[in-house]
Amino acid sequence: MEVAAANALMMALSASLGINIAFWCLVGLIRFVSELGARKQADVPPMIRVADVAVVIPAHNEQIALPKCIAALKAIIPAGQIYVASDGSRDATVAIARAAGCRALDIQPNGGKAKAIDRAIRHYRLCDRYKAVLIQDADSEIDPHYFEHALPLFNDANVAAVAGHVLSRWREQRWPSMDMLYAAYRTRLYRILQTAFQYGQSWKWTNVSYIAPGFASIYRTSALRQIDITAPGLVIEDFNMTFEVQRKQLGRVAYSPLARCSSEDPFTLNDYRKQVQRWYLGFWQTVRRHGVWPSRFWLSLGGLLAELLVISLFALALPFATILYLATGLLEPAISLTELAVHPVSPLGLLALFLAVDYALTAIVAIIERRPSLLVYGVAFPFIRLFDAALFLRALFKSFSTQSDGRWISPERYAAAIPAGRQA
Repeated sequence: MEVAAANALMMALSASLGINIAFWCLVGLIRFVSELGARKQADVPPMIRVADVAVVIPAHNEQIALPKCIAALKAIIPAGQIYVASDGSRDATVAIARAAGCRALDIQPNGGKAKAIDRAIRHYRLCDRYKAVLIQDADSEIDPHYFEHALPLFNDANVAAVAGHVLSRWREQRWPSMDMLYAAYRTRLYRILQTAFQYGQSWKWTNVSYIAPGFASIYRTSALRQIDITAPGLVIEDFNMTFEVQRKQLGRVAYSPLARCSSEDPFTLNDYRKQVQRWYLGFWQTVRRHGVWPSRFWLSLGGLLAELLVISLFALALPFATILYLATGLLEPAISLTELAVHPVSPLGLLALFLAVDYALTAIVAIIERRPSLLVYGVAFPFIRLFDAALFLRALFKSFSTQSDGRWISPERYAAAIPAGRQA
């Protein structure tokens, strides 16, 4: 019984956390301790200043979200350095951008997000006129101190890009509601991913980051010139741009958890499904486009991919195994690493441990984020994880046959104004 219980606990922990998370958390801790002394030193003025940065905002029918995005940017950068690439918009997107003093390129017909970014960069000759370009989504609101923390990272000449730290935008509500469920889930997800992966993987001694998120990341223009932004057949551009940096050895993808930007998450299951499927499909398309090459980057990514596939299959199989067990009493085989033997494990016990570990993660993040409502939303998180696992595997198969021109439809936006200071 003790062996079976140990096996069940090991399997549940592996499915909920994963070996990669534990490893990169350890690397991140080592990085944090090693940089304590550096943080205590006097600040060095950034070699790239705000005046050297252009902002490109790809937008498709974003008249609701764009005003808040521009207002947050104008608080820290002149409007003349903000360039809106309106990709086939049929609403007031272009008029809003120009009324705010920004440059707006009205692209008709729409050609997709990546092409909109590339066209704005070329049309306005941003790589000739600026030292860095910030690419930001129209539904994102940048933190007032974003540049204070992001630009000094470019003092390292080897830094090609700086990945922003994403925050899910919360609307303060008296009671939990379904339209905030996905923001709550993303709050936990982003905290885990950025703490466990981005922080450790972006360390100067590792440099294996696989994503500089397109919601708010900065590229040095000397590196941006060499990136194929409009690679054909891809549904999204940010995975490909990061892989280009790694594959062409253009430099390091740096990251600071203080270079923050809030982003709006979907309100409905259908919008969530479309967004997540698009992300996963873009990821698998990028992996297949670039292939495998001998590098630290692929050693890290390959291990992560193998683990994600195993965890996804395990998570999806567990409910069916539990139903089968309740109907027939059939136990699952599990390998004991200590004895190199196979022991039967109850799927019901595995499911209980899986749910317990998952909820424990939610409780930890609720304490860190100081959001008690996560404890309520957390009851539904295992169902979203199963949904994500199914989408992840589906996207893998779709990546072999699906070609995309990059065109996208923005999800429904929240129209009500959000009080200042409540986004973070």
